[in-house]
Amino acid sequence: MAQKTAELSKNKVSELRKLLQKKYRDLEGRVVVEGLRTLQQLHDDGFQPLEQYFTLGQKPVWNDVPAFSAQEWDLAKICDSQHPQGVAALFKLPQERETKFKRAFYLDGISDPGNLGTIFRIAAAFELDAILLSPNCAEPGSPKVIRSSLGSVFKIPFQTLQTLQLKGLGAKILCTDASVGEPLRSFSPAQDEKSLIVLGSEAHGIGAELKAMADAHLRIEMGKGTESLNVAVAAGIIAHHLYISR
Repeated sequence: MAQKTAELSKNKVSELRKLLQKKYRDLEGRVVVEGLRTLQQLHDDGFQPLEQYFTLGQKPVWNDVPAFSAQEWDLAKICDSQHPQGVAALFKLPQERETKFKRAFYLDGISDPGNLGTIFRIAAAFELDAILLSPNCAEPGSPKVIRSSLGSVFKIPFQTLQTLQLKGLGAKILCTDASVGEPLRSFSPAQDEKSLIVLGSEAHGIGAELKAMADAHLRIEMGKGTESLNVAVAAGIIAHHLYISR
């Protein structure tokens, strides 16, 4: 039985377009997510949107979710990417939640949405328990972060915490550093030890207050003359090491 669809109205386009702005996403608690790969991954992971939209030549991803056909120019109005792929869906914003963890990242000032989304995707791939964020990180619920994470922001528990709140977690705080600290290759946390790996932005690094709080420092060994790595690349190397060291 073919799924019933309706046409996306001009009024609805105007309402959805507002969600491109953070203040309206926060007010409505909703976000438009586009891209076939991201939506298919969310479908496969068991997440269901409120509505879905598709253009001529495309088809809905979910069979049991209200579907609206849209003109390409109308879909472009509600998506943040320059060239939408012809499918989008309306989701509730991913929500922060407190979580217990053994292995987690604390991200200090990761303001680039692409880097933040990639780190969420890495955390999902290598089964980290959580991601903790400083208040000056990019917005996890932004369309670009969600797209870059391939929907992992809905899977990985995350929470925004001030630096001083980290001490109350009972975790060993390990700051990453390009030049000092224990080499990553020799780092193997005990099974019952909570480890919080701190990553800073490539431009500004980790804040002085966090460095002073650290119980230890970790470094990724690199060739001479290499100053630093992109933070998402560093996150991938560390997360993989933690995964194979379990």
